[in-house]
Amino acid sequence: MKIELIGTGCTWTKKLATSYIIDDHIMLDCPQGSFKTLFTKHKLDKIDTVIISHYHSDHWADFHLFVEALKHKNFTNKVKVFAPVGFWEKFECLAKAFYLPKTLIFAKEHISFNQLKNGKVFKIGRLNFTSYEVKHIPDSFGFVASDGETTVGFSCDTSMCDNLIKIIKKSKVVFIDMASTQPNDKHLCVNEVINLKKEFDKVQFIPIHLSDFSTHVAKNKMKLPYSGQIFNI
Repeated sequence: MKIELIGTGCTWTKKLATSYIIDDHIMLDCPQGSFKTLFTKHKLDKIDTVIISHYHSDHWADFHLFVEALKHKNFTNKVKVFAPVGFWEKFECLAKAFYLPKTLIFAKEHISFNQLKNGKVFKIGRLNFTSYEVKHIPDSFGFVASDGETTVGFSCDTSMCDNLIKIIKKSKVVFIDMASTQPNDKHLCVNEVINLKKEFDKVQFIPIHLSDFSTHVAKNKMKLPYSGQIFNI
């Protein structure tokens, strides 16, 4: 499984917000600012599936630009979108706010929406995904992806919860939220991730959604990834 980190940060940092390209054709989250990198480094018309973990701006605010780029390329295929409830209502609001009526029409013709639910299993190419509702805001999801041999977890944005532990237990490698320096009900903190790493010592933990503060605290305690880094798992 090939996983490219487009960004590794959260909103409140100079780093590009966390998002992924998986096996060159699956995009997991499309945060504000990510389009510049996606547009210059990737063939966007090769991306046939987009997964949106939740509706905070640092996870999907550039999605309309992705759709706009496909429209300009005269894209004729369908893009599958897996997202929480309310996708079309929210996308229509963005399209109206940004004066993109033709982009909305194009999206209606070229996007196939699939609603995420806790425990939902869906197949994308050679990968099987399972979505898990996590503790962040309502309708927030993490994921486990498997190719039959290797299983990779994506916590996305979450605090400590039972489904996070399920994701970790099922994974060989887990990309895990580490935005905070103190425990809270929205994100994991550095010490929580360190303790999970000790408890599940056979799992490889890759911290993501980093803030400047969590990066400073963790930099001498664990290896941190960087934007553009590619993992072949």
